[in-house]
Amino acid sequence: MNKENNKKVRIKVHLSEEENEKLKRCSVACGLSQAEFIRQLCKGKTPKRKPEKEFWELLSTLYSVHNGFQKYAKYEPSALEICKEIESLILDLQEAG
Repeated sequence: MNKENNKKVRIKVHLSEEENEKLKRCSVACGLSQAEFIRQLCKGKTPKRKPEKEFWELLSTLYSVHNGFQKYAKYEPSALEICKEIESLILDLQEAG
């Protein structure tokens, strides 16, 4: 990209109180500034909600359980199948989160 493409342009938008409050709520829920929230929408992206604390706690617990099964797989090879299931679950959660 050349410098011209990186040039920022200021725009002014008038919103109703209700629209402004919704913009604030949505941007906060996604962990973005209002400007970045709007930029992502302009790029055709739908900003996702920032995952709750419990989501990260769940992932951390799943990683711990996975590591435990992995350690004991040398004693019980069937534990590797459980590891694969946990890995799949983690990937599904990450995509949804």
